[in-house]
Amino acid sequence: MRIGAWIHDADGASLDEQIARAAACGLETARSYDIAYAERAAPALQRHGLSLLAGVHVDAAGLLADYRSQARFDSLERYLALGVPLEALCVGNEMREGGDAPSQKRFTARLSFGLANLIALYRNWLAERGHSLPITYAMEGIVFDACGDFHEWVWPLIDACDVVALNLYPMDERAWFTVGAFEESRRFLRDARTRHDRLALFEVYLRRALQQLEPLGKPVILSETGFPSAVGFRLEGEQLVIPESDGERFGEAMAEFLSLIARVNVEYGKPIRALYFYEWRDNLHHAKIWNIEQSPIHVAFGLCDRMGTPKFGIAALIGQVKAG
Repeated sequence: MRIGAWIHDADGASLDEQIARAAACGLETARSYDIAYAERAAPALQRHGLSLLAGVHVDAAGLLADYRSQARFDSLERYLALGVPLEALCVGNEMREGGDAPSQKRFTARLSFGLANLIALYRNWLAERGHSLPITYAMEGIVFDACGDFHEWVWPLIDACDVVALNLYPMDERAWFTVGAFEESRRFLRDARTRHDRLALFEVYLRRALQQLEPLGKPVILSETGFPSAVGFRLEGEQLVIPESDGERFGEAMAEFLSLIARVNVEYGKPIRALYFYEWRDNLHHAKIWNIEQSPIHVAFGLCDRMGTPKFGIAALIGQVKAG
């Protein structure tokens, strides 16, 4: 199981320096949500031997109107020319019908069938040019029902994917939205019972997903995962949210979390080929902090603080996971 992350440069920080540090800490792969970012990152990825999960944007409204309008063949050509090993082509990420408000977002049958058709279009384009590249779509938790079963209308999309990508977190709605999420994060890090309850529920969902996918024999990517390190926050000015983190407890919780995933992966025959942490470094400029989702906890998902200093012994932990 390769371990990677999205290594953002939203604040202008050097990708070369960040990728070098990530590689030194044992990361083997990075995630890209668009080709412009991938082209900026490619030289450092090449130098340090990291692969890439290559993302192309899909607009939900455009997809529903005509899936062919969302084919970005120019982006695909540019990805193929990067000279970086590609884990897969990720066609879209966390798409919703009904908007992004937590109470309204839905993953519908129309989105599922539109994405399945778009993936087929990309696959045919690749085949006609003699290329072979696994294709996927990054699904979020709204593809599951309350028992952890995929909604029936998601299966045409799963069938279309070569590898199934899941954005899966040990977090419920209270842990994501409004400033109350900082208290939920504090409890997760500092209260053993709260942490174990949430990790147990995450394990149920992970196991149920792998159980359903096992008959298909398709590999799995955890395309986003992790949790915040924050136990509080402060404001600078009117909108800049500065997290207050507990690196020691964050490292302890992360060790439990990765051990859980590695254990489950072994028990199911190692279908999880790669895992991507949501953020390599804290991102104080994430769009979801003040948009309709109102999720300021997004500032604290980094394995490193905003200056790029690891919050715990990342290299040692990844080494343990690889060895175990």
